[in-house]
Amino acid sequence: MSDSFIYTVPQWFIFAAIIGMVYGWIEDKKTIRLIGAGVLIALGIFAIVVLSGDYFSAGNFLTQEELASQQLEENIPEEIPFIARLFPAYLLFVISAVLAIPTIIFDLKNKKGYVYWAITAALVALAGFFVIVGQLKYI
Repeated sequence: MSDSFIYTVPQWFIFAAIIGMVYGWIEDKKTIRLIGAGVLIALGIFAIVVLSGDYFSAGNFLTQEELASQQLEENIPEEIPFIARLFPAYLLFVISAVLAIPTIIFDLKNKKGYVYWAITAALVALAGFFVIVGQLKYI
């Protein structure tokens, strides 16, 4: 997976999910709301795959001597590799997916509480988006 794939795909997922949830809410189309929340869950699954992969392992960013001695120097943000700076965004995507699950459950049970869960899940996903955008200026 290339670096551009790591930061581009989540952006598409986020906006597809938010547009689906907002459009479904405004037009009162339950199916589209559910698809929007499902896209957030798919983003969370994608984030879990990336997090469980080799993209954020310390061995990719530290030397063997640093790993063996466990002496890590203080790094300034410009020295941390771009992919490693995206780690908080991927954690936010997983949290957003967890928050999207109650959205779907409440929406299927026709309870109005789904709106609060949907807004919270969307805001957490947007926070991850802004983490990515904030790091893109350092490339």
